[in-house]
Amino acid sequence: MSLALAHKRRTLALGSAAVIAAAAAPLAYSPAEALSSPANAKKHLQLQEAAMAQDLERLSAIKGLAGRQALKREELLPKYQDFIQRYMDSGLVMQNPVLVQVMVWLFDTEQFEDGLELADFAIEQGQEMPERFKRDVQTFVADAVIDWAFREYNAERSPEPYLTNLLPRVDGEWDLPEQIPSKFHKLIGMRAMEAEQWDTALKHLERSTELYAKAGNETRIAKCRKAIAKQTPAVNGAQ
Repeated sequence: MSLALAHKRRTLALGSAAVIAAAAAPLAYSPAEALSSPANAKKHLQLQEAAMAQDLERLSAIKGLAGRQALKREELLPKYQDFIQRYMDSGLVMQNPVLVQVMVWLFDTEQFEDGLELADFAIEQGQEMPERFKRDVQTFVADAVIDWAFREYNAERSPEPYLTNLLPRVDGEWDLPEQIPSKFHKLIGMRAMEAEQWDTALKHLERSTELYAKAGNETRIAKCRKAIAKQTPAVNGAQ
């Protein structure tokens, strides 16, 4: 039996006097109406923040990374999904720590499509990261993606399409510490070297070093230049 049908039957059982009294009473708080106004939204956000604080404590009590990731993916992210979607649809603009924490969990659990969508929304709204992160949303996202990309590379898996797709934002659109875009160019250059795409590799490795002189690309750049030099006489001879 649905909650609405059960409520209707209880009301009818009370008789017509109860129906009249119920009609005259103010509507009870409903999550469906919680984001209908800024005032209601603030109240609802406080409830969500309180729940989030409890869930963060639950996470901190779990020692193993796998257990924390499982809790985020299987329980916590679905728990806050409806609230986040309704907030995004509401048109409201207010600091929303719950939305930002959900974004963090999406990157933690490597759900990058949803994570990047929520990050774009957070950036557009000027959302702030929790104080413990000591960085803005753009820096968090870029750091999370490049750290993951290197892990994938070291595990002999492809970090694409996120590595290349995020590069225009990392090196151009976003204001980031130079080491971060340098890492993006470095990894793209390393992968291009493995594919013997020497010109592409050299371009990215040189850009990486231009951004951050201590990137450690000297040996790779020398190897690229040597490979390109070997190709040049063969091209000229073919002509």
